Amino acid sequence: MSSGTSRGNINSITAVYAEKLLDTILTRGNSLPRTYGFEYEFLPDRVLNHDDISRLVAFLLSAGYRLEKGIYSKGGRRIAFEPGGQIEYLSPPLKASDSIEFNETIDWIQDMNSMIEIETGIRYLGTDCIPGRYNAPLLLTSERYSRMHERFMKVDTRGPEMMKGTAAIHLHAAISSREDLEEMYPLFCEMASSEEFGMSNTRREIWDRTDRCRCCLPDVSLENGAFSILEGIVEFAIEAVELKSGKPFRNIEEKGFSDFLDHLTTMFTDVRANIKFATLELRTPDSRPLEEFPYLWQKFVEKCENL
Repeated sequence: MSSGTSRGNINSITAVYAEKLLDTILTRGNSLPRTYGFEYEFLPDRVLNHDDISRLVAFLLSAGYRLEKGIYSKGGRRIAFEPGGQIEYLSPPLKASDSIEFNETIDWIQDMNSMIEIETGIRYLGTDCIPGRYNAPLLLTSERYSRMHERFMKVDTRGPEMMKGTAAIHLHAAISSREDLEEMYPLFCEMASSEEFGMSNTRREIWDRTDRCRCCLPDVSLENGAFSILEGIVEFAIEAVELKSGKPFRNIEEKGFSDFLDHLTTMFTDVRANIKFATLELRTPDSRPLEEFPYLWQKFVEKCENL
C-alpha cells in the first residue's frame, strides 16, 4: 500500500469517527439550561499501600456507599480512587444558579475527608503534586491501569509520578448543540494556558514528560466548526499508542468505533470531550485547599455563561 493510500484511509477514518463522535455527543440528551460539574482529587499525605485502600473501602461500605463500575455511590454522592490512592469526589450536574447544591457538595467533601482521617488515619490534601512517588505502589491494578503503568515505566520519564503523585480538578460543561462545542472549545483551550486555570509549573513538567502521544492539546482547526474540532481530536487519538497492542491506534485494522471510544478515554489532553456524559472537560486546574475552590468555580461558570 502506498503512503498516499495509507494517508487517505486515515483521513477517511478520521472523518467517519468525527461524524460519529458528533452524533454521539448530540444524542446524549443534554438540554438548556446548561449544567456544569467537577471532579475534585486529593492526594494522601503519605504513600499508601493496599491495606490502606482496603481500610478506605471498608469505611465507605460501612457508611452506606456501594461499589459499581469503580464508583462508590450513596444517593447522589459519588467517590472514586486513582492509582496512587488519590480520592476523587464527583459532583452532580449543577446549573449555574445552583449555589445551594454546590455548597452542600463542598460541605460533603469536607466532611468525608475529615471522617476518613478520623476513621482510617489517612489525611487527604488539596495540592497539585507530592514528589517522590514514582515507585509508590500501584493501588488500582485493573488491566487498564496496569498496562498504562507498564507503558509509562518505558516511555518518557514522569508517567508513574503523574499516576500516583499528582491531583487535579476537572471542570465540565454540558454540550447541548454544535454551537456549544464551537464556542466552548476555544475558551477551554484559552483557560488551559492561563495562570488562573492552568497547571502549576511543577505539575506541567510532570505532565509534559508522561507520554507525549496522549498529553497536551491536539492540533485543532476551527475552520468547519464542531466537525473540525472533533477531526483534530480524532486525528490526535488515532496516532496515539493503544495500550493493549502497543501500536498506534491507526495501525490496528481489527479495531472499530467502540474500541476507539475506549481508547479516547486514555487521552490525557488538557481539554477533552467526555463522550459518556457529552461534556467538555477542562483538565488543567490543580487540586488546591477546598476553601479556594468556590472562587475558581464561580469564575469558570461565569466564563461559560458569558459566551
